Amino acid sequence: MADKRYYWFKMEQSFFEQKEIKYLRRLPGGDTYTIIYLKLILKSLENDGKIYYENIGDDYSQEWALEIEEDEKAVSFLVAFLINKGLMIDCGFDEFEITKTKSLVGSETASAERKRRQREREREVFQLENVTLSQVGHIESEIDIEKEKEVEASTATSTNSDFQNLIELYQNNFGIVKPILYDDLKADLEDYGLELIIEAVKRAVKRQREYGYAQGILKSWNNKGIKTLDQAKAEEVSFQNNSQNNQNKFQQQKPVKKAPEWTDEGRLIKAGVDTTGMTQNEMYKLVGEMGLRNA
Repeated sequence: MADKRYYWFKMEQSFFEQKEIKYLRRLPGGDTYTIIYLKLILKSLENDGKIYYENIGDDYSQEWALEIEEDEKAVSFLVAFLINKGLMIDCGFDEFEITKTKSLVGSETASAERKRRQREREREVFQLENVTLSQVGHIESEIDIEKEKEVEASTATSTNSDFQNLIELYQNNFGIVKPILYDDLKADLEDYGLELIIEAVKRAVKRQREYGYAQGILKSWNNKGIKTLDQAKAEEVSFQNNSQNNQNKFQQQKPVKKAPEWTDEGRLIKAGVDTTGMTQNEMYKLVGEMGLRNA
């Protein structure tokens, strides 16, 4: 069973002092764009700064907008802005990377959290009952060893069979398994189970991606509490059922402003930018920065 991992985002004290963030916030709707940026950072934590388009929505902006409950056009504009400013990289093959995430992320598994809390309780016991930490540690070690023996004895046979099937699955779709990958495959099998891995591999192959893409899907499912194939398929169906309603909701929130597409304002509106309150000079400058002049 997967050991749930918790992530946290360590915001830099100077985050709002960055020139890119200052400029973003001065745009019409800039505070909303900033919130969307922070939500995308949080979404990328589980994959070392990477966000994947899983082809559930019509495009990445629709898919991500539904996940983080924000306006689709606002997400589309923000991604274009982040790429233009070097804050996001389009890696190709439905993969995007937020460049600053790796330096801001921390994580801890559920088991590590439990052990940390247990050590805290043990220190309290030591203070209250004068029990030495070495005695408590010795007892804990014996209990852990016995539990590990029981688990290993009951799962060894089925695990070996599933692992052979996983090796064959990998070789049939990605080529020969390098020795360095064996530990990763064993860990994935233990965390997610063969059935979910097969489904993730199918989606990776469909998008002409490597096994790392399948691992990203598995991590995403795990953090959403998806443990079975039925749950994974139900998520996709739910997304399709809700996407149209979500799109209609955002369209009703604000009337669409019209302008000739050849004008600076028309280009910005087409790109999803709210031009309300912007001067002609501001629109001219923003069109140039977004590379929309010749679009």
